[in-house]
Amino acid sequence: MLNLMRKHARNWLMKVILGIIIVVFIFYFGSMGGKQRAERIAMIDGKPIVYADFQREYQNLVDVYRQRFGQGLTDEMLKSLNLKQQALDNLINQAVILTKAHAMNVKATDEDIKAMILAYPGFQRNGAFEQRLYEQTLRSNKMTPDEFETFQRNMLVTLKVEDLIQGGVRVSDQEVHDIYRMQSEKISIDFLQVSPKTFTGEVKAAPADLEAFLKAHETQFRIPEQAQIKYLAFMGQDYAAAAKISDADVADYYERHKEQWTKDKKAQSLAEVKDKITAELRLVKGMYAASDEAKKAHDAIYQEENFDGYSTQKKLTVRTTGLFRLNDPPPEFRTMADFGKLLSGLQKNEIGRVLQGEKGYYVVMLVDRKAPYLPSLKEIEPEVEKRYRETEATRLAQKEAETLLARLKKGGGLEAVAREKGLKIKETGLFQPGGAVPGLGSSVELTEALFQISEKNPYPEQAYPVDGDYVIVRLKEKGKLNDADFAAKKDAIAKYLGQQKKSEAFKAWIEGSRAALIKEGRLEFTRDFKDL
Repeated sequence: MLNLMRKHARNWLMKVILGIIIVVFIFYFGSMGGKQRAERIAMIDGKPIVYADFQREYQNLVDVYRQRFGQGLTDEMLKSLNLKQQALDNLINQAVILTKAHAMNVKATDEDIKAMILAYPGFQRNGAFEQRLYEQTLRSNKMTPDEFETFQRNMLVTLKVEDLIQGGVRVSDQEVHDIYRMQSEKISIDFLQVSPKTFTGEVKAAPADLEAFLKAHETQFRIPEQAQIKYLAFMGQDYAAAAKISDADVADYYERHKEQWTKDKKAQSLAEVKDKITAELRLVKGMYAASDEAKKAHDAIYQEENFDGYSTQKKLTVRTTGLFRLNDPPPEFRTMADFGKLLSGLQKNEIGRVLQGEKGYYVVMLVDRKAPYLPSLKEIEPEVEKRYRETEATRLAQKEAETLLARLKKGGGLEAVAREKGLKIKETGLFQPGGAVPGLGSSVELTEALFQISEKNPYPEQAYPVDGDYVIVRLKEKGKLNDADFAAKKDAIAKYLGQQKKSEAFKAWIEGSRAALIKEGRLEFTRDFKDL
């Protein structure tokens, strides 16, 4: 089957079948079902892209990531993925492709669509297309045949446009060889390290210098907003002992979570895990009870405006903190992402909403607040002086390294320069660039530079900071490439590089077409992205 797919990879029918996979759905189309409705967010050649489609596309992306990561997908991860921007880009790119396809006279015929539907395995039973199964599948996905066929037509048109754009992409033998060399060639380098520590004694720290340094780097020394709170804690464990757990509760929990109760790959009986289940259920009920008590306390304190009076009446322990920075709260509040924001919105002696922690609930009152401020030099002079000396010593080390490198590029001998400056030349031995440099450490910039040096130009363009020092490197030796290994890997590298270049070519074409349509006034955004 795989051989058949490879053999007919450029066949349109095979492309469409392969195109059903999720990558095509997400990158090019997302969701196409349903009729246009709600307000417009963009217009392209007079055709609207509506908010309802954006919402559907965004939800589809969320669902895909939830299926991929399961419970491991947190709200913070979702936010970092920037799915709203992805959803909008998907819809706009889809519209751009179809608009350009129309101008290029690229079409998908009814026969193409019919052949694709008849050949799709999901609509077949015993190897033959079944109309009832086709209609049933579409109904279960809330899509009409017309909508589905339009969806497939658009996808097929996109694949044809993609093939036209990518058809001219070629990979040269030199490109393949360069990639192999980067992946396989080993090098050996000599290097010198210029340490800022050797310049610390040369740095003079006059009061005027420190004042200027503090002013120029005030963000490093500014004390952020601080707060002092007092709070009541309602911990689930404190209420767990009083929870009533019946045998029926335990049995029901056991049946619903049987997969959890295994030991040495053998299922454990209810009797073996009864105590564990009882403890878990007690804690769950304890958390519910803690939540109820916290809400009662919050409502009573809010109405009576008497935090200490209520605490005394109910014999509750009031905990009071010292001043702390909002970005570094007490341990029990560090897992609450919006804790600092909550406190920023409170006035003195005002309580906030009930807060849920990992092990219980909290009712918090703001006692005091201190606004952000920049301390005077007198208050933090030792810290300012320490950082000033470190910064100046680093600047002097960089200047020295760059001066030495300039001499070496003009023909100075590495050994002579090292001897003059009392520096030790170190050697790595042969290694594969791309990770940490042996005996030196890791630097992304240095790693990139190592791919550029050669026998003709043995020194990189600059000295690079690595683990606090400035480093000058010189190519000493390049290992020999294995011709037989290159011959064995050449085709695979060419294929991989071709796929990358094709993907980049199509992406660049879409971006260029999109920019041109905007410039021509044919693509217009009618709603600010921040409001989506």
